[in-house]
Amino acid sequence: MKPEPEAVDLLIRGGLVVTMDPARAVLPAADVAVQGERIVALGGSLGCAARQVIDARDRAVLPGLVNAHTHETLTRGLAEDLPLERWLAEICFPLDRATTAEIMRAAALMNQLEMIRGGITTFLDIYRFPAACAEVAERSGLRAIFAPQIIDDAEGAGETIESAEAFVAEWRGRNSRILPAFGPHAPYSCGPETYRRIGELARRYDVPIHTHLAETRWELETIAQRYGTTPARHLERLGLLDSRLSVAHGTYLEPDEIELLRERDVAVVHNPTSNMKLASGVAPVSAWLAAGLRVGLGTDSNLSNNNLDLFEEMRLAALLQKLSRGDAAALPCFDALALATTGGARALGLGAATGSIEVGKQADLILIDLNQPHLWPLFDGGRANIAEQLVYSAGAADVSHTIVAGQVLMAQRQVLTLELDAVRAAVAEAGTRLLERAGIEAAARP
Repeated sequence: MKPEPEAVDLLIRGGLVVTMDPARAVLPAADVAVQGERIVALGGSLGCAARQVIDARDRAVLPGLVNAHTHETLTRGLAEDLPLERWLAEICFPLDRATTAEIMRAAALMNQLEMIRGGITTFLDIYRFPAACAEVAERSGLRAIFAPQIIDDAEGAGETIESAEAFVAEWRGRNSRILPAFGPHAPYSCGPETYRRIGELARRYDVPIHTHLAETRWELETIAQRYGTTPARHLERLGLLDSRLSVAHGTYLEPDEIELLRERDVAVVHNPTSNMKLASGVAPVSAWLAAGLRVGLGTDSNLSNNNLDLFEEMRLAALLQKLSRGDAAALPCFDALALATTGGARALGLGAATGSIEVGKQADLILIDLNQPHLWPLFDGGRANIAEQLVYSAGAADVSHTIVAGQVLMAQRQVLTLELDAVRAAVAEAGTRLLERAGIEAAARP
């Protein structure tokens, strides 16, 4: 066992530590010591001095949550109640074409402020003008992967291969918290040659790829008509299925395709609220986990959710599996919690760095205020129920502190790296400009 350090930068004292380590250990009244960016000690009543101490009594200490699929869009509650194909054509793509780097900067401020307040410490963003969003992440302090969303059709609604490559080349190695990637939107919006070129570029730059896959029956029908196969088999033909690829949704993956993705070590990200809202279907998450896939959890965008509350996604993920399988034991609490922590980190290739509270890992940590009636009663020993309370009762508003790489981004619900009123003003101005540029009425109805 490592000796305790004599002095550290940050000591989180006396919390109920939910480690999400391989044993899923829960440590009552434990301390977490942080030096620089990393956790250096963990246990009861550590004797080290600290430059900063956070009193975590009446708090649960968790690994920071990992939002493994989102789009940092600006608008929500705009034109609701549409199926995916109409929603994309009538709302999303017109907004995407009208977006500018300055509008995206406001969107990133809003999204990252919301994620800090909700305990998300790592996220993957697949959308537009990634450099503007990455600059916001440098300021906000969050850990992020930016995958420029490349779209061939509708033209002008996404990034190009050339702009995406320029971003990857510029940001690769620039900031240890910010990783560039490639983000072809989907097999129905990007042609085969686009996917082939992206595969080659991702190997050349040694960066990840993220895409949508098998999200709806409409997608399955479209890919079958164009290419005579399924979306997953289509990407297999194009040489995309390997460990650098993560896919969002996977709602209609067949059993043999699940096994194919496992063999190729492709990760899948579940987005339950988005799948429900767009009537896309219920993803076979339990089957993915049983097969041994790397599985993460995402909020998708605020257009299709409409919030970035990963606690809500955990709860819905568990409930959907129980309902769809007719099995109340499906996706138990610790497995649902793992989707948002260790699972998300592994899905994004960051499992060695974050996703659990272990000595040597990055100090990506959140504190949950347990002094809330909806989180009572709490038991310990053989009746311990902290995972159950976190998954079924907690919400984003219960997060009191958010810490990334040892930096406190939020303390006692006050965000320290972004200013709420300034972000609100930027969002109001950018939102009006975006709707004017897109020619969309805020009160539009289907």
